[in-house]
Amino acid sequence: MFRLIVLIGVVATLAACVSTRARHGYIIERGENELTAEAGIDTKTSVLARYGEPSIVPSLNDNTWYYISSTSNARAYYQTQTTTRTVVAFNFDGDGKVTEVNEYALKDGMQIELVDRETPTRGKELSIIEQLVGNVGQLPTTGEGEGPGGP
Repeated sequence: MFRLIVLIGVVATLAACVSTRARHGYIIERGENELTAEAGIDTKTSVLARYGEPSIVPSLNDNTWYYISSTSNARAYYQTQTTTRTVVAFNFDGDGKVTEVNEYALKDGMQIELVDRETPTRGKELSIIEQLVGNVGQLPTTGEGEGPGGP
């Protein structure tokens, strides 16, 4: 019985070390090496027919389409690491023809540090007990136009 418990513990420990690989965003189809378009020849319609809906279209500039794909590895208790990221930007002119295609890799990105500060809220911080029994015993008023019980 002891050996069985130890064996289960070892298997659970080894299972926690398995890494998981995930792909997100646009997945390049078989036979495709990269996303390309010819400037002046391809249009929004031809890019849409060839590659499908873009990952992102900025709301203020619909003349740039972004196709984003990334691969990441995750291990049990470690932070997920992005191993590859590709962003392909198709720029269009006013007539909807491709003007240029730019490709960005993971190395082209910028690391953004998040701020740990919190904005304080107004009012009194209540404990759990105060929140649970805060309104016990308070009855609505029945006077006309007064308090929470009024019209």
